[in-house]
Amino acid sequence: MNKIEDNLNSIVDGEFISEEKTESVFGTTRARASVVQSLFECEVTKEFNVSNLENLYYYKKLNKSKKKMALQLLDYAIKNRSEIDKKINKHIKNHKIERVAKTDLSILRMAVSEISSDIETPIGVIVNEAVKLADVFGSDTSKNFINGVLSSMVR
Repeated sequence: MNKIEDNLNSIVDGEFISEEKTESVFGTTRARASVVQSLFECEVTKEFNVSNLENLYYYKKLNKSKKKMALQLLDYAIKNRSEIDKKINKHIKNHKIERVAKTDLSILRMAVSEISSDIETPIGVIVNEAVKLADVFGSDTSKNFINGVLSSMVR
């Protein structure tokens, strides 16, 4: 990190996504990361459409098959958002979905979309990928929260 980022971190008492963490995002993980970023943007702007995906850094770096996967996941997540949120809400203890961090909610929506869609990925891989993305994008507690919710969901 350079000096400007260090000063900003001190001021906002926050942490930038480190280059080391983002270097671990490639391949199918990058496709999932682009979906998470797009879902986060949708949640913030309240505009749920797939068009914002094409402008995202991770999406632009994907090959054709990974772009297709990302579009399929995002499309499923947007079209089935209320159903996905009901599934998530059943498995979050002592919370309401409105109180879940937007980053964590975006990761959960992506994972539930992949579990529920026609994409044939082993559930363990989906959970591991979601936890990995929580480590990159989420808070210190995100990994455990995401893992707990998804693990209870797939039992």
